[in-house]
Amino acid sequence: VQEKHPAMVQLPGGPAADSMGLQSPCVPGFELVVVWTVHIDEGGKVVPELDLLTKIPEQALTLDQREVVARAPHCFRTLLLLLGIEAAIDSLIQLCARKNEDHLS
Repeated sequence: VQEKHPAMVQLPGGPAADSMGLQSPCVPGFELVVVWTVHIDEGGKVVPELDLLTKIPEQALTLDQREVVARAPHCFRTLLLLLGIEAAIDSLIQLCARKNEDHLS
């Protein structure tokens, strides 16, 4: 993912990191952070757990009357169930890119 979108995708802990930051290149301070852990149950089944954190400037939060930022983690978990991990993360990247385009128009 980072190779495809180097301007947007950050791996703060390197390739073995447990998080990935998605930053909009044209909207300073807007960042979505995907964090994950991997659990192995008693039967040996590997279960990844992903969540979404938001980093939004305080000024932008005051404009979020529909509480989109507060609902983002729940919406991301729904995307994970519907689309799977890779497609859900791709959707977030497209969101950041679309925000970029909206900002320019």
